[in-house]
Amino acid sequence: MSLDVTIRHSSPTDLQDMVILMDQLGYPTTYAEMEERYTHISTDANFTTLVAEARGRVVGLIGLQTSYLYEKNGRHCRILALVVHDQFRGSGIGPLLILEAEQWAATHDVDSLSLNSGNRPEREAAHEFYRQMGFTAGSTGFSKKPQILQHT
Repeated sequence: MSLDVTIRHSSPTDLQDMVILMDQLGYPTTYAEMEERYTHISTDANFTTLVAEARGRVVGLIGLQTSYLYEKNGRHCRILALVVHDQFRGSGIGPLLILEAEQWAATHDVDSLSLNSGNRPEREAAHEFYRQMGFTAGSTGFSKKPQILQHT
């Protein structure tokens, strides 16, 4: 049985499905939190969210952010989120989202794409998928919350 999938830009009506997808990506999110995030993301010209729709539901998403980098010329696109609903993994939706993101990037003067993926054992299948899609492993990322310095 062939799965009919449409890749399109997201809309506020997709939020409930996006909550489910973010949870499956490992980031438990409430509807209110997703709504607040989406309000900012959807109005910022540097962000684009593409979704995969099948059987009347959003079953995948890819979140993109464009910027310029300090280390090289040209416009860059970072994939901030990529997830396919666990019931639809292996059905070809992930590659469709990546290819659509590449097409979008090419038409928006983007010179390069990158993404981060956790260094946990459960992410190994995702890492293999990224390699199959033509990504190469690069740097290790670090993060922390900012702190206010007390001046004396």
